[in-house]
Formats: sequence, structure tokens, C-alpha cells
Amino acid sequence: MKKSIGLLLAAVLIVAIGMLATADTRGILVQSLKPGVTISVDKGCGSVYQHGEHLNITVRSEKAGYLTIFDFMPNKKVQMIFPNQYYQDNYVQAGEYSIPGNILPFTFTVAPPDGEEIVCAVVTAEPFDLLPGQDYDFSDVFPKITKGAEETARMLVERLKIVANKYAMAMCHFYIGHRVATTFGEGWALFIGVNDYDETRYTGEDGNVYYFPKLRYCVKGAREMAAALEPMFPKQKVLLDHGVTHDSVYQAITGWLAQAPEGSTVLIYYSGHGSRVKDRNGDEIDGYDETIVPWDYGKKHQFIVDDEIRRWLSLLKADKVILIFDSCHSGTMERGAFTARLVNTNTRVVEPPLIDGIVSDILPAAGSRGTWWKDLVITACKPNESAYESSRLQNGALTYYLLQALNGKGDVNGDGWVTAQEAYNYAAERVTLDFPKQHPQLTDDIKEAVRLKKVE
Repeated sequence: MKKSIGLLLAAVLIVAIGMLATADTRGILVQSLKPGVTISVDKGCGSVYQHGEHLNITVRSEKAGYLTIFDFMPNKKVQMIFPNQYYQDNYVQAGEYSIPGNILPFTFTVAPPDGEEIVCAVVTAEPFDLLPGQDYDFSDVFPKITKGAEETARMLVERLKIVANKYAMAMCHFYIGHRVATTFGEGWALFIGVNDYDETRYTGEDGNVYYFPKLRYCVKGAREMAAALEPMFPKQKVLLDHGVTHDSVYQAITGWLAQAPEGSTVLIYYSGHGSRVKDRNGDEIDGYDETIVPWDYGKKHQFIVDDEIRRWLSLLKADKVILIFDSCHSGTMERGAFTARLVNTNTRVVEPPLIDGIVSDILPAAGSRGTWWKDLVITACKPNESAYESSRLQNGALTYYLLQALNGKGDVNGDGWVTAQEAYNYAAERVTLDFPKQHPQLTDDIKEAVRLKKVE
């Protein structure tokens, strides 16, 4: 039975939904997602709300417990929607709850500035202070959190570790005022997938021995992504296995993709091993360049380094560039390298953690590109994490859920299109629920919803 949380309010409550740099906040929160509760907005998570529209939040808890709902607001501020001034007892029975619901005479009305908002629901089996030291002021309708968004998110994640399995958590993010991109132009796409690494042990200049075992689903993923995106990206080039060499990727970007005219959109998808090598030019905070690994790495003793990719991309004339990397650079046996140092016998040396990722290093600096194109980058995980592939999913985790999104499940606002942002939002949450140590990342400089596929 649906219940409405809260008491009758005489006034109209206006919730200002505005710009928030939530990528880091979302990445922190997603670490603690746990089944047992869901939270959504009436147009669907990842949807777009225009100014003046009313918004309704729905929470469904599988078990009775103590419910807290946080709202990550503009300017990195946080407030608590529930409990609130009018309903300070946050114990709920299992079931579905609506805020404010269809009966209560108050509304959440969205307002400028434009941006992204996150609502997060936590249900604990027992009473538990999620933010110790916080003095909740119920004199306002919704208590304000004194700490900023990222600090609040980190504290929440750390506190939930204490509760262990006796909690459930979900989150939902949505956009205010984002316009659907009206000009897509010609779609050009390069898809790269490598399974058949020859497992050569390659000793790099840094003294490390690099070893790349064969993978199973990268070629399949590249082919399926190409097929799924063909309607919007009819100009395609697909490089697979032995066709993925340093030279072939160089030619595909600087020779073929560079032909994409101004006004077009370019997409590059890579599925395979990632690695890292010692930084040569001092531009890396952690001392390592991130790389992707071509099939012929052992024969040529050559990776494709982030600095090279940046130079190649600087030649593109397209207006928009979308990059998808289903790989990692952490030095693992998943879609990253196993690195060992030879000291009498093969022993593995634990490398220091990567701090920065490939994204900041491959995006051309202002003034170094042929035109002022905007970019959107989706990576499979954080810099020091693994990108998993699964025999159960028969694909890489990121690719599997991106394909689900593109096949219609990502159209959360029901407008008949799956955008790049919707596809990421759909995939990222499900990847982490399935593989808790993998957190996909998004860098979005386009800031307009980019349509990738029309829902059949």
C-alpha cells in the first residue's frame, strides 16, 4: 500500500535544483549502494526537468527500518529530506512511500540554476547516527547538513561500513534544464577490441616485465557496440585482435577520423587491456602515464600512451567527441597488466596506486586542437581499480550494461531516446551493484544530453 510521508504543509515548498559538481560525490556514494531499498523521481532517474515542473520522490523499502533521505543540493550543500521538521520519527514499515505524494498540498518545484541533483536513501535495521557530530536543526522544514557534499558522502560511506550488512542504500540523480542536443551532425565511430593477446612477456625501459593474458569478450563487445550505435554512427571503422596495432590505431584516428567535418560527432570505443608506464615528461601527478595495449605490444615493445592519444585527438575537427574505455590501468589480471620485476625470480612488485586517470591526460588542452570540440568520456573504473569481464554476462561489465541501456532500458525519461548521459547513469549504478570494487566514471564537458540511440 502506498503511503505518504510527512504532514500537511500550508505553503508551497520550492526546491532549487542547481549546478553541483556531483561526479566526485556520486563516485563516493556509489561505493555503498546495497539492495533492499530503491529511490526514484517521477520522471525516472537520469531524466530532465525544466524550470517550474513539479517533482515527486518515491522510496520503496523491502524491510522495516530507519529511513534517511539526503539531498545533495546546489553549491555542494546537503539537506535531509527525511526525517524533517514535520516527521521526525524516521521508522518506516516495508512498503512504498511518496514525498510529497498526490494528496498533500505542497510540492517540490524545480528552479534555476541548471545542473544535476542527487537524492540518496538509506535504511538501517537499527537506529544509527549516520553523520556523528551533526546537530540536526529541525526549525527549518529540511535540516541542513553543515558539511559539504563530498565530505558528507565520504563520512556516510565510512559510517555504513560499521553497519556492515544491516543496511540498504540507493540513489537517484536527475538533471534540471539540460537541453537535448539539437545538432548531432554526421556520426563517425571507431571501435577497437582485443582478445587474442600473444601473452609475450615484455620488459619495459622501467625494468618491469609486462604480461597480458588473453581476454574473452572484448571483440564481442566492440562488435555489439558497433551494431547498437550504427543508426547514429553510420560511418564506422572496426579494429579487432591482430588488426589493433599501434600504427593502425594511429592511422584510424589521425587519417580516418580526422576526415570527420566540423559539426560532426566522433565516438571512440576501446575494449582490451590497459596498462601504465613511467612518466617521461613530468605531467603525471602519480608518476605514470596510462596506456592502452595494442595486439602487437610484445613484437614492437610499444604501448599507446595517453600523451600520444592527446596529440592524435588534437587533429580532429568534429564538434563533439565521445570516448568509452572498457579497460583499466591498475596492474591487475582483469583488463589491466600483470607487472612483475625480475629479481633472480619472477616476483610481483606492488606498484604505488594511480592517482590521476587517463581522462585528464588525453583531452587536448585549450588552443591545441583544430576546433573547440567538447568531449564526454566514460571509463570503466577509477584509476586504481579493475575493469571486470564476466562469463555470466558474456561481456565486459561496463559494455554489458551500456548495451542494456542502448537497447531501451536507459531511456529513463521516456522520450524515446537513450542519451550518452542516460546510458552512463544506467550502466554505472548496475556495474557497481554487480561488481562492488568497480566504479565507472564520467567526464562530461558537453553538458547537453547527447542522443545515442532511438528506442525501437
